[in-house]
Amino acid sequence: MKLAIVKVELSLLKWAKDRSRKGESLYAIFPKLEQWLSGESSITLKQLEKYARVTATPLGYFFLKEPPIEKIPVPHYRTLTDEHPEGASPELIDTLHTMQRRQQFIKDFYIENVGVELDFIGSYRGNNPVELAGLMKAKFDLQENWASNIDTWHSALRFIIKKCEELRIIVMVNGVVGNNTHRKLNVEEFRGFVLVNSMAPLIFINGADAKAAQIFTLIHEIAHIWVGHSAIVEASPLDNGNSEIEKLCNKATVEFLCPKEEFKNMWIRHENNEVINTLARYFKVSSLVIARRSLELNLINNQEFYIFLEQYQETIRNVESSSGGNFYATTKAKLGNLFTRIIISEVKTGNVMYRDAYRLTGLKGDTFKKYLDFNERN
Repeated sequence: MKLAIVKVELSLLKWAKDRSRKGESLYAIFPKLEQWLSGESSITLKQLEKYARVTATPLGYFFLKEPPIEKIPVPHYRTLTDEHPEGASPELIDTLHTMQRRQQFIKDFYIENVGVELDFIGSYRGNNPVELAGLMKAKFDLQENWASNIDTWHSALRFIIKKCEELRIIVMVNGVVGNNTHRKLNVEEFRGFVLVNSMAPLIFINGADAKAAQIFTLIHEIAHIWVGHSAIVEASPLDNGNSEIEKLCNKATVEFLCPKEEFKNMWIRHENNEVINTLARYFKVSSLVIARRSLELNLINNQEFYIFLEQYQETIRNVESSSGGNFYATTKAKLGNLFTRIIISEVKTGNVMYRDAYRLTGLKGDTFKKYLDFNERN
């Protein structure tokens, strides 16, 4: 039987390859890829369908005359090296679109059932990180030493997420696209993003990151909500981006997590070879945040900091993972308590059809029903 050959612009095949960021691994999956890209060999419809699936490219894109220009809906602040390709990965784009759909659902719910906008969204117009951190802490009703009274980084993260949800801030944490464990999110591309909205602000945290880093990202994105600015960011204490908003949010995050005076007092009390790790446990941040903060406050010099940084970068690949465990408990962490509570309520009252709930949660049929049962028991 003659195979169906399809005419595809070579620029589209190359664009899909680059966009996928899979590099050389694609050649192992598609032995004829080089010939396809050069035009020496034609591609069949079946091969094209597989190529679209593996590169996470909508099949319809391959029938365009030229590659589409994909614009992400929020600014993407990056300080990565030139070895990383420009633009967003399919994983980031798909995650953004999923979060936008969920945010729209929650926004519509609040418009219909509450009708009151949140007064702190975009409420800060200054440029003082200490002032901004203070406003955030006051709204969250946090004491100065709140983190020291929490046992683990994971518990600290859940504590702040709970505080967010009490203020109607949606928080979702996931290390893959939806429930697809084959499509992991790259921490080097982004640690999180925030979609600012006066009715239903949404924060997404890259769950592939270490818990200490997730805490930093979460506070950073909360700062973005206060200044009223959506963004995809690295949210790193080493971020040296040119954006004034990023600088403000980063500094406010450090002050929020490691207040200057408390930090200096704790440093003096615990100054020894283990002071950085001791303070990391106390403030529930990474040792990198502690080292950077101590450099800013002249508690260590540049040489000491860069010695630490070299050692830190050797071990940074040992990242905590949010995968594993009970599927439904993990799903609840991905979707968040606030979103889960509202979607279940709307399904039960008949305001949302099951097929729409499937689309919003990424769960279908018996899996969705079991998720409902799990939440009733927990």
